[in-house]
Amino acid sequence: MNTQDSRICAACRNVLVGRYCHGCGQDSTAKPVPLREMAIEVATSYSPLDGKAARTLAILLVRPGRLLEAYREGAGSLYVTPLKLFIVATTLFLAVLNFSDTTLFQFTWKVDTPGQPLQAVYDPESMEISVVGATSEDRWLQARVEPAIDPEVTAAIEKGAREAADEVTRANMAYELVLNAEQARLAERLSGWLPNVLWLLMPLYAAGLVPLFGRRRLFLEHVIFAMWAHAAAFVLAMAMAALNAWGANLSAVLLTLPYLAYFTIAAARYYAMSPLQALWRGVLHLAFYVFLVLLPAVLVILATVTDWSAFVTWLRSV
Repeated sequence: MNTQDSRICAACRNVLVGRYCHGCGQDSTAKPVPLREMAIEVATSYSPLDGKAARTLAILLVRPGRLLEAYREGAGSLYVTPLKLFIVATTLFLAVLNFSDTTLFQFTWKVDTPGQPLQAVYDPESMEISVVGATSEDRWLQARVEPAIDPEVTAAIEKGAREAADEVTRANMAYELVLNAEQARLAERLSGWLPNVLWLLMPLYAAGLVPLFGRRRLFLEHVIFAMWAHAAAFVLAMAMAALNAWGANLSAVLLTLPYLAYFTIAAARYYAMSPLQALWRGVLHLAFYVFLVLLPAVLVILATVTDWSAFVTWLRSV
């Protein structure tokens, strides 16, 4: 090659052979671009949802097993990596909750008919407080309710504590107010800690796949499936959160059916087994993950918001 006729890379001074420098990757034809193109470049380069991510989420939605097949067959370059897919799905899920004003979890206690008198009642057998004329509810992926607990409900419980005929009833009424405050902190902490908690639980999800889908496979294969499954769950949860923000008021329990359907299709293709085999294994794995992983994790978070001094005082009173 005649170096006198060759161009030199302006970035690293290597001799150019073609448009892009083989040493540093610099584009030799780079030049100022219009503002519109610059805005598009910023949007696709510095946001989690670029063109490849959008294609990946679309395939995840309509062809559940295709991504896993692509990763296994070496065609993963068409889609984002399992790690980025999980990060993108988590980010979008939290964004949907924020912009649609829905909550991951919220405990509400609302008056049935505004203006009606309320009465707090203590049941000594169940040791629970109820308020006649008001309804309490655990809301998952529902539109945010403010205030979560009606002031009238709080006033009724406070009145019940003042007028209680015995110390046990008084103590339970007073502790109910503490529990209501803890529920508000639990809702806030669940939403704030969700990404970190799922990162910690991901290996446990993958470990639960090992006895059901093959001990001879590399653990990394199960981790890849775990990331895919969490991303699929987030996509489904995003759809439910959006529907509930528009007033659908769907129960989060309904997510179990589409999740198991996605899981069955993907597991059958990824682990090379029949859909029936994948289905019953998926049901067992879901039970394992909910009761032995997610529920203990929620209990740990609950322990961080518990007013232990008030709890001890209540125990001594009853």
